[in-house]
Amino acid sequence: MKLPDEFLHKMQKLMAKEEYEAFIKALKQKIIIRSLRVNTKKISVEEFKEIFPYDLTPVPWCKEGFYLPKGFKASKHPYYYAGLYYLQDPSAMLPVVALEPQSGEKILDLCAAPGGKSTQIGAAMEDGLLFMNDINPKRTRALLKNIENFGLKNIVVTNNQPQELAETFPAYFDRVLVDAPCSGEGMFRRESRLIIAWRRNYHPSICSPIQRELLTYAARMVAPGGRIVYSTCTFSPEEDELQIKRFLEEHPDFKLVAIEIDGVSPGRGEWAGEPLLSNTGRIWPHLSRGEGQFAAVLQKDLQGESKRSLPFTYQEPEEKRLTAFWEFCSEVGIKPPAGRLFIQENDLQLLPEGLPCLNGLEIVRRGLFLGELRYERFIPSPAFALALDRQEAKRQLELPVDSYEVLKYLRGDTLLLNEAEVSGEGWVLVTTNGFPLGWAKRVGNLIKNYYPSSWRMR
Repeated sequence: MKLPDEFLHKMQKLMAKEEYEAFIKALKQKIIIRSLRVNTKKISVEEFKEIFPYDLTPVPWCKEGFYLPKGFKASKHPYYYAGLYYLQDPSAMLPVVALEPQSGEKILDLCAAPGGKSTQIGAAMEDGLLFMNDINPKRTRALLKNIENFGLKNIVVTNNQPQELAETFPAYFDRVLVDAPCSGEGMFRRESRLIIAWRRNYHPSICSPIQRELLTYAARMVAPGGRIVYSTCTFSPEEDELQIKRFLEEHPDFKLVAIEIDGVSPGRGEWAGEPLLSNTGRIWPHLSRGEGQFAAVLQKDLQGESKRSLPFTYQEPEEKRLTAFWEFCSEVGIKPPAGRLFIQENDLQLLPEGLPCLNGLEIVRRGLFLGELRYERFIPSPAFALALDRQEAKRQLELPVDSYEVLKYLRGDTLLLNEAEVSGEGWVLVTTNGFPLGWAKRVGNLIKNYYPSSWRMR
């Protein structure tokens, strides 16, 4: 791996000789640090450690994060498909830890795709409302899949420019995460292709103005007393400490909150000529078991008013249109979900509590997509299955976690009745160790597989 000469020269000037040598040595190591983060929405950390097949080493700065043992194919295990964990670089867990999401809050992940940090926020919230936005439609689809796999319900996913959100939600959110697009220097060791991208499209000089703009829009959307967490996976001071210095100069109604988290190094205030900026946080590959990461916590003062948007208005569905859904719930032994049901064309959705007016926005998802009402039938969605708690459905098809049958199901294969016992015909929730995976339907002696093709194990 050949690092860019410009990058090397810059870091050599910024660092003392011994630190620079240790930094470059670590950056050139051909290692990939693998880790997961437990979905506490579905399982406690303690229970997960009991059922996981290997011993786990904790990530110092994230109590739900653990380093993975070598050789374990975490993306092929049924627990991954049950949404019990998310595969994430350990350093990428830091920004949400610094954000400190609380239940009952309205939180925005401004640059959300592919969803690692969104799932971390959602898992920490018992209630409230989580907004996720990304400007790239393709990446937004990946985001949606990940949040559905995690079983998140009180969500809104949008595909808008940041300025459009800022116009719609002034002084609205309690917390905003700005995990900004950056030069990606902190990921050079993990993804060498980023070195080429750095030279062409993601040079610090290109990314810095974009980051400044994102922070400006975030500042407009934070309610008084609210918090912005700004983060990057780069070492560049132009994108990190200097970016925060400029923001604080332009926004005197914000102050910097010190990051004091185990395993996290202080920011380099000296690189920006401002000692206070040491209260930001950095993760270094030569000091910690992780890739490069920067984070800053910005707190807005209490002056001014929160501007809560008008509520979302909708027409309640006609009862006859819901008949097939009620019948489905009865068939599989599910208590009908409490809350507001909404039909858009043929899609049945469970709206989140506190949903605001979304007029003028490009909506990808609002709430939980339950399924499709089609010709007096109800076809349940995979998101509905993954949002159910253990033992919530009485009619289950339990497939042992270490069985060939569970792999067949996750690959989309049809099961024979002697491979998977289930009494009576009709819909059934497929589970492993009690955790939902998706839907199937017994038809005669066959178990018809309804696991979505885009989710299947390859």
